[in-house]
Amino acid sequence: MKKLKFIFGIILFISVSACGYSRLNNQSNELKLNTIEINGDKRLAYILKNKLNLLSKTESKNTYDLSINLTNSKLSKIRDATGKTTRFNLVLNGDLKLTDSNKIVYSRMFTVNNDYDISKNHSETIRNEKNSMQNNIDSLSEEIAKYIKLINLN
Repeated sequence: MKKLKFIFGIILFISVSACGYSRLNNQSNELKLNTIEINGDKRLAYILKNKLNLLSKTESKNTYDLSINLTNSKLSKIRDATGKTTRFNLVLNGDLKLTDSNKIVYSRMFTVNNDYDISKNHSETIRNEKNSMQNNIDSLSEEIAKYIKLINLN
């Protein structure tokens, strides 16, 4: 009986260990971004460009040119009985055009949004808006990075 459990355990270990799983952010998934051109709000473009430069490896064979058009908008989401806005929705759109070394163009539109509350103090409201925009730019950079890595896998 112990022998049967031992053999069953070995067979189970071998079948599970060879499942073919590999991480998406593997070291073999290296790429180089030749040019990064971002149009839109200069502060947001600067932050996004720095985050995307972290993906680039100078010794990689896979080279891409990147162009992004950023647009952001602030929409009133919730109003109280007097008509004053109590919550805003920040929307950040990024229109991505990615060209590889073979002149194949990949394009995709990314949209992220985030809400923030209006505070009694104006400085807190400004801080809430800034934090919300930072969360948007972080989410957008993560989505773009995942998309570029998936294209690079193919």
